[in-house]
Amino acid sequence: MAVWLPALAALAIGGWGITVPSLWRDESVSAVVARSPLSYMRQLMGDIDAVHALYYLLLRPFAAFGGSEFLLRLPSLIAFAGTAYGIAVLGRRLVGPMAGLYGGLLYALLPMASRYAQEVRSYAIVSFVAVLATWLLIDALDSPSRRRYVVYAVSVVLLGWFHLYALLLIGVHAVAVWTARPRRVLPWVLAVAGAGIALVPLVVVASGQRETQLFWLHPPNFEDLTAFLEEIAGNTAAAVVLFSLVACGVWWSRRIPIVALWAFAPILASFLISQVYPVYDPRYVLFVVPAIALLAGIGVHGVTTSLRGHIAVPIIAFVLVGALTFSAHVAIREPAGRPDDLRSLSAVLGAEQRPGDGVLFAPLRYRLFVTVYGEPFRNLIDLTNAPGTYEPRTADQFTAAAASVDRVWLVAPPAGPRNIGDPRFVELRRDFKFVSNRSFGYTRLALYVRNNR
Repeated sequence: MAVWLPALAALAIGGWGITVPSLWRDESVSAVVARSPLSYMRQLMGDIDAVHALYYLLLRPFAAFGGSEFLLRLPSLIAFAGTAYGIAVLGRRLVGPMAGLYGGLLYALLPMASRYAQEVRSYAIVSFVAVLATWLLIDALDSPSRRRYVVYAVSVVLLGWFHLYALLLIGVHAVAVWTARPRRVLPWVLAVAGAGIALVPLVVVASGQRETQLFWLHPPNFEDLTAFLEEIAGNTAAAVVLFSLVACGVWWSRRIPIVALWAFAPILASFLISQVYPVYDPRYVLFVVPAIALLAGIGVHGVTTSLRGHIAVPIIAFVLVGALTFSAHVAIREPAGRPDDLRSLSAVLGAEQRPGDGVLFAPLRYRLFVTVYGEPFRNLIDLTNAPGTYEPRTADQFTAAAASVDRVWLVAPPAGPRNIGDPRFVELRRDFKFVSNRSFGYTRLALYVRNNR
């Protein structure tokens, strides 16, 4: 039960309200691609999204059986439960069964981990593979064999194919091998080199797609780091309690530095690299959260042991963490608890559209994710693309295409210089008058009616 109870708790907490929030833009891209023909997926992988290729393939069977929000989010939920189980197994191996039990249960209670357990993206799976790879490394170091190193290398390949930036964990593994088992460095290097060869194709393709994939990243500052630590726990008070337990865990686990390195070194490395070459985003370092939970669990175990096993210590710790994180759990499970409420946008459009209405996606990429709730969009005349191409229409082409349309729905980000300067938008404002504008998170739906109507 010391290893299964965290997994069961994670399933229960992660499954709570899993279908309530709307799919948002990132999830919607996953859903649209997973439901699309393989030919379209190959084209997308070649253009902008190779880094998520393995995840999209994994998602296809779930999308094939109806593609409901529950089914699409199910792989992340399973990975969340698997991570809690893996933390418990790691804690049992490194410290003892109670440290693993506490760490796994605390992981299940953390709002950030729970939120990505309900996302149609790969981040929960990356956390699971990070735990698996770390366990496999420890197993190979304790009982070295060719088979164990090969299996570890496969886990590294999976880690990179699910998210390249998660390979920052390999630096932690390198330090752990060097400090704990210097004689095991060579077989570890060979295992990582073999994994690196399997990752070369992805690195080559992804490096050419960075500008289209990560143009929005910026160099982080220290406020971003403190915000990340707060996001893990959901609020400041919960973060104070959690990281107090983590501090105790660092002290009690000082003879097994791999856990503390895993918890903090990738964050620091990502922060420093991003000052020159931005790679930092909180979800990109989500794979450190299992280590933070494990450290906190070791802290609870350590304090309990120092007080001669007093049962009040873990009870107080879990009641505090549970009570302080509850409001954050509720917030992320609201219908509009994601950056975009695309379900509500689709419902409004379906209720208010008229036969012969047109739609303009500006910029073009908004079509890829907004149409995940696609029924209302099938009834609209799409004015976005030039005929037979993936290129946006020119201003003249847009004017000609909209000649027979009296009303146009604009799907766009919040108004700003980038989309206001779009030539199609300039033509839209010249020939049509603005009627209404509603925001659904970071996506807005505006209605324009022809001037002479």
